[in-house]
Amino acid sequence: MSWNGTVAWPFPLVERLLYFLPPRPQPVAVRYGISALLIACSLGVFAAMEAQSGFICLYILLPAIFLAGLMFDRGSAFLATGLAVVGVLWLLYPQWFSALALPLLLFTFVSLAFATVAEVLRNEMEKVVASERSKTLLLQEVAHRTKNNLAMLSAMVRLQSRGLGHEASDALDKTSQRIQTMAEVYDHLMLRDQTKIVDLKEYVGDIVRRLMALSGDKPVALRCELDEAYAHSEVAVPIAIIINELVTNSIKYGFPDDRPGQILISLRADDELVLSVSDNGVGMPEPELAQKGIGSKVVALLTQQLNGTLLYEDARPGCRVVLQMQKPKL
Repeated sequence: MSWNGTVAWPFPLVERLLYFLPPRPQPVAVRYGISALLIACSLGVFAAMEAQSGFICLYILLPAIFLAGLMFDRGSAFLATGLAVVGVLWLLYPQWFSALALPLLLFTFVSLAFATVAEVLRNEMEKVVASERSKTLLLQEVAHRTKNNLAMLSAMVRLQSRGLGHEASDALDKTSQRIQTMAEVYDHLMLRDQTKIVDLKEYVGDIVRRLMALSGDKPVALRCELDEAYAHSEVAVPIAIIINELVTNSIKYGFPDDRPGQILISLRADDELVLSVSDNGVGMPEPELAQKGIGSKVVALLTQQLNGTLLYEDARPGCRVVLQMQKPKL
């Protein structure tokens, strides 16, 4: 389940099925009345088939019995079984009474088994849904606490940066941004097959919006072109940190002296995942300078962790950095 309420599965299939079933317990009159109505409808079909073809199909009554047990309880299904047997005897008496004794006995045992299985199935479905909801709430609480702890750590690092020299303050501010980027992943987690999946489109969009707020008064516009893509949290966080580093560097070095411009963040998810950050700033830095900073080293290490390749291109004007990697498997 995502922490904002989205669930992935098999779990929603069972939950949706329970959604169409009435909540339990229901008043006795409702349980028995609807069970009797189901059997009456089935007996009508049974009688019509027997009148048209002369074929006696007792087991056409089983779905109604099973549904009564699934909707309500075993008692309702047992009542439905009794009504079905009485109805068949009444519809066919006296022509087939002697010949129906053994089939009716067998039908009764099968119906009682169906009634028991239906109630057991309903109980197990309710247990599964309750268990998944409890686990989701627990994971949501853990994620919320983890995010708050990371946000607090980010704030402490940012606070520590005050009063230090420009270089140390800048380094701590960047560290604070990286921690905040890691914290934001917890807003986009979804539980799927016991693994934590992240919606990259939403996650990257939130990262970019935060970076826009941090850009201050610089006349630099950030624009996104993002395909719908999903990845495990272990992949999503490095991708987000890479975007954080590339956009931050582009804002800082690509547009000196309050030069206006635009940064485009693109994410393409076809046969492979391609992330590009391009700007129309002053152009590519010298290769030695591009690899000298801590941010560039972080990007290189994370690219290696993702088993991807990183390319620096001259966009003329500006610079483009492209990360190519295998499309994440879910």
